[in-house]
Amino acid sequence: MQSSRRLIVEKMADDRVSRKTAEGVPLAPHTWYVKKINWLLEQPAVKENITRVPLNEPLIESLSQHGMKSPILVMPSWYPIAGSQRMRAYREIVIADPIMGEQEIFVCRFDQEWWLQWYLWPDKEFRDKAVAIWFQMAELVWKSRYYIDEFDPGGIKMRMFEKLGDELEWKHKTKQTDSVIKSKQPKNKT
Repeated sequence: MQSSRRLIVEKMADDRVSRKTAEGVPLAPHTWYVKKINWLLEQPAVKENITRVPLNEPLIESLSQHGMKSPILVMPSWYPIAGSQRMRAYREIVIADPIMGEQEIFVCRFDQEWWLQWYLWPDKEFRDKAVAIWFQMAELVWKSRYYIDEFDPGGIKMRMFEKLGDELEWKHKTKQTDSVIKSKQPKNKT
């Protein structure tokens, strides 16, 4: 799903609307959890795809020093929608210091794959744009509601890490995306 998200609006990760505006926009049904980072990294969709997210070196440094402060938003498979750069950074951090992965974080998980309806649309170009917009708007509303800290404990603006991440080369068309697209294509009835 991640590749579709980058097709339309490539520089949106650090955008926000006011909290009041965000609270007036409904989000798809979701459930909050508290999970250890190591547990999240071991989930199949995360384990299989997270290394396709580019490494954000300044983010690695911040997380190594201060831990994860903001919650993450995930798909039902536990793959991050908001927080993929942080999970990618932690993938590297826990190799050197496994105890860092024992931190518990707040995780908001969409209860179902609400975006799948767009895969029924026959025009692939429009479909991919619709899916990308769905993810971008869900992420925008969610971050505007739930990201509280403006700075990490070292005084660096949190949104600076998001801007840096947007400037990196993203290259992940996940196996998860491919299997969803194949499963939604019309079956040959001959």
